[in-house]
Amino acid sequence: MIAYDTPDDRRRAKMAKVLKGFGERRQYSVFEARLTREQWAHLKGKLEQIVDREADILAVYFLPPEAVERTWRIGHQGLKSLEEPDFV
Repeated sequence: MIAYDTPDDRRRAKMAKVLKGFGERRQYSVFEARLTREQWAHLKGKLEQIVDREADILAVYFLPPEAVERTWRIGHQGLKSLEEPDFV
């Protein structure tokens, strides 16, 4: 689960564009993604280039697969599965 907040429209758009390539938008600034370790390393590098550490907030919540499977959801399709993820 990835959530962010920034007062800058350009950075907000950049973060959303990057995150759309790795996960699915759940709310305006909240994304859900199932990533391999390699994908996470790639995404982390991209986000570190965008985020202003003085003005922005970016939080990544790492959930074990069993927690994701127990998620209760109404109104949105489920997250696409990743074959045997070793990292969520």
